[in-house]
Amino acid sequence: MAELQHPPTVVVRGEIPDQSVRYARDKLEHVLASRSGRVLDARIRFDHHEDPARPRPVHVELVVDLDGRIVRARRSAPTVTEAVDLALDRLERGLDAVIERPRAKAMRHRDGLSWHHNDLPRTPRPFFPRPVEERSVVRRKTFAMERTSIEEALFDLEVLDHDFFLFVHDETGAEAVVYRRDGSYGISQRVPTPQTIAALEIPIEVAPGPPTLTEAEAIEALEVADAPFVFFADTDTGRGRVVYRRYDGHYGIVEPA
Repeated sequence: MAELQHPPTVVVRGEIPDQSVRYARDKLEHVLASRSGRVLDARIRFDHHEDPARPRPVHVELVVDLDGRIVRARRSAPTVTEAVDLALDRLERGLDAVIERPRAKAMRHRDGLSWHHNDLPRTPRPFFPRPVEERSVVRRKTFAMERTSIEEALFDLEVLDHDFFLFVHDETGAEAVVYRRDGSYGISQRVPTPQTIAALEIPIEVAPGPPTLTEAEAIEALEVADAPFVFFADTDTGRGRVVYRRYDGHYGIVEPA
């Protein structure tokens, strides 16, 4: 049974009934109680958009810190209850993957312990249609990234429930990004490793390496391509960075320290 350090923190944006908040909190606590480990933090965020044109106006995000490992689940749905249930189902898969991962790595065998393709494809949360002239970079994430393998990066992509994951490849020391692609995975590397990719047990499509751009040029490329993110090599530093579209219509930047 997981040891919950304190009740889940709840953030509500928009109109969410109190009984729906209690429903989500009770269900999350029940899910955590059935797992092993210490829950250092647990958060629930609700977003309810009033736009009647949105087919899935309710968005729920669950974030759990289990023994220092972050597990995240995000889902949108027509109703609060449906969004909560979908997010909880995804969170349970992520928690189980984190708990089973050390044993799976030790065994080097994943039958019955498979974490990949458990939740693909998924319906992405729609972006807010903010006019281009109103968009700006409102968030920058800078990480001291540890070197990791492609397989571990894909695992992090899943348990964090991200659309992409920027990492430093353990073989090359260069930045790379893995991402979701039409029910499968894709990868772009600043320094290619074709033999390593060919030996992966997980099918992954290889994209061209990142173009060398300034931040402004990367944002322009993001808009021209109408893509969720652009992986690029910074003109000044040569390091790999990602500019992405936030769900509020603004931009975010992810870069290594």
